[in-house]
Amino acid sequence: MLPKLENCTVAIIGLGYVGLPLALEIGSKTNCLLTNKKLERLVFGYDTNPKRIEELEKGFDNNKIFSKEQIKKVKNIKFVNDNNLLRKVDVFIITVPTPINTKNEPNLSYIKKASKMVGALIKDTQDQLKNPIIIFESTVYPGLTEEFCIPLIEKESSKKHNSSDYKNSFYCGYSPERINPGDTKHNIDSITKVTSGCNKKVSKWINSFYGSFISAGTFQASSIKVAEAAKIIENTQRDINIALINELAILFNKLNINTYEVLNAASTKWNFHKYMPGLVGGHCIGVDPYYLTFKAKEIGHETKLIAAGRIINDYMHHYLFNKIIFYKDKRKVDFLNEQILLLGLSYKSNCGDIRNSQLINLVKSFKERAMNITIVDPKVDAEEVLKNTGLLSLSYIPKNEKYTIIIFALDHDEFKAYTKNKLLNFALEGTLIFDLTNNLDGEDIINL
Repeated sequence: MLPKLENCTVAIIGLGYVGLPLALEIGSKTNCLLTNKKLERLVFGYDTNPKRIEELEKGFDNNKIFSKEQIKKVKNIKFVNDNNLLRKVDVFIITVPTPINTKNEPNLSYIKKASKMVGALIKDTQDQLKNPIIIFESTVYPGLTEEFCIPLIEKESSKKHNSSDYKNSFYCGYSPERINPGDTKHNIDSITKVTSGCNKKVSKWINSFYGSFISAGTFQASSIKVAEAAKIIENTQRDINIALINELAILFNKLNINTYEVLNAASTKWNFHKYMPGLVGGHCIGVDPYYLTFKAKEIGHETKLIAAGRIINDYMHHYLFNKIIFYKDKRKVDFLNEQILLLGLSYKSNCGDIRNSQLINLVKSFKERAMNITIVDPKVDAEEVLKNTGLLSLSYIPKNEKYTIIIFALDHDEFKAYTKNKLLNFALEGTLIFDLTNNLDGEDIINL
């Protein structure tokens, strides 16, 4: 028997950029959007990091997405670090990270640990009247849920997945996350939710579950693999398109053509899609294609275009560094010590996430040349940056300091006031200004 849609107990496993918005969205809805029936769900937000739980209990979101007021107003949610409190949960939603290792191969340690934990939690429910449902939202290659995660749950729980023996069975589904950190327009409630399940009945239940609280509605995929594949190609497509523009930017630079002027001209045609050159990092676009290429290699298929896109985008921080050094060396003014100001360190604008940020790689290149650099990023957690990278990050530009190279890397909201004239207050005569955002005006501004 499946849980009751209106009063099931839900546990979100992992409270990062995906899990916390999902937990708060489920907990905030009081009436079903499909039936208008009253929702009486209890939501558990679980994370292995006790500090994260302590902060959320106080209403503090270290990712700087939700305010204290937004968190505190959701009454039927409990933030927990003790997984024993999840033993009577009806629905588990796993939203843990799926990163890559140093060889650009899938690092499945988080999703493996979460699968085994959930398996252990549902083990002692032999006399259950409701069968637990486990939904994966973490981005994976097609087939991973059924080939990797479900066997782990079966082993830990001593239960069979999708079995006719309902008293000793559990069910799974996959509904890919579509969170876009830093984007206030496209949030979890405004993006269509793709859903899937292990059989028609479960698939329908999962689709109704998400439809009960997501205003944008749902799209019910025919299978778990289809839903997995749909998610991973979303970011792979963006990666390839950005790689094309990055390669064109390198070419146009050699031809002494302004890339942004070319894009503006081409955009006048109705079917031209305008992508911008830039550094590609983070936990999605810079990672997901590697999951697809890994699976392709496993079955003996070579993904030439996808692999080429990754090579180009991974190269861009080297290209940017070499470009900066080129302009520095041909500059007429010679400074005894270069003083670099970097505005932005996270992987994208209006986001504090530093995972796989290509700007960190850029900073490392400068440090290898013993060049002094001041990093300013009000979005990031300075303690986390120092702990994970050894770099010092400030939330504001130090007063009365002058720099010989200024890199306007991200257009955070806090940086909107920084025009060229304002940045000149921190510059010396001959200072180079590089704009990676294409927001600064001036003939002497250098773009990517």
